[in-house]
Amino acid sequence: MGLKMTKVEFNMENLKKCVCRDCPVQENSACAGAKKKMLQEKMEEMVEKGMMPDPEAVPGVYCAAGPAICSDLDFEKMCMCATCPVWQEQDLADGMPMGYYCRDGPAQ
Repeated sequence: MGLKMTKVEFNMENLKKCVCRDCPVQENSACAGAKKKMLQEKMEEMVEKGMMPDPEAVPGVYCAAGPAICSDLDFEKMCMCATCPVWQEQDLADGMPMGYYCRDGPAQ
């Protein structure tokens, strides 16, 4: 798929567990909101067909995919990565960066 190998895999299991869609950093982002809406509309069809969306189309799983392409995220708001099941399951507290993957890149 052209993604660099990271500590976290960009897959449907992690996409379903991801809490980025509810993160305050994305709360007022028109870009992330549009991606979220599109993803919600197509998720059932993708699951049925065994397809994964392109990372650029997903407003989340930044710990796997890397920085957001949306430029209207609010990094003054508190990141909630530490509350995410993916973060906890992957022991991301021991890696870098430790949050704000949407800004700082994938977990290493």
